[in-house]
Amino acid sequence: MSAVLTSLNSYGCKNTNDLASCSPSQLIVMLFIFSLYLVAIGQGGHKPCVQAFGADQFDGKHLKESIAKSSFFNWWYFGISIGALLSILIIVYIEDNISWALGFGILFILMLVGLVIFLVGTRTYRYNVKENGQNPFVRIGLVFVAAVRNRHFITPSLTETEELAHQNPPQQSSEQFK
Repeated sequence: MSAVLTSLNSYGCKNTNDLASCSPSQLIVMLFIFSLYLVAIGQGGHKPCVQAFGADQFDGKHLKESIAKSSFFNWWYFGISIGALLSILIIVYIEDNISWALGFGILFILMLVGLVIFLVGTRTYRYNVKENGQNPFVRIGLVFVAAVRNRHFITPSLTETEELAHQNPPQQSSEQFK
């Protein structure tokens, strides 16, 4: 934001020897910390889910889709690597030599294009939340409700659990996860 809103930068700092006169205002510090938390929340929701969501779109029981899944991950990591390389080479050059606003503007447009592609493709995804007829947030809420209901549940002691384990023979192996 400081690249676009000139009121947020510290160009008014004239004496670079006195760092106290160049300190940012409380508003700018709070905006910076809020931005860091926003990035952390966004990456925390994005990083662990994207690859699993992509893999979930392929049926491993079919040979053609199993090959497509492997190809998906190859292209996924290739795209991540090329994106990192281009951002370091091109975007940093633009921000250093041309304009910060232009560099951030390019990134904003690319993120917008990615969001549009994601939203346009939602009808073709294999797992669709609308098919279940239930809101995913309701399902998450039900987990918390069950936890509150079971908070006074007394778990059996370890010896009782071991006895139960010896009474029931283990399940036969299956080929499902091999």
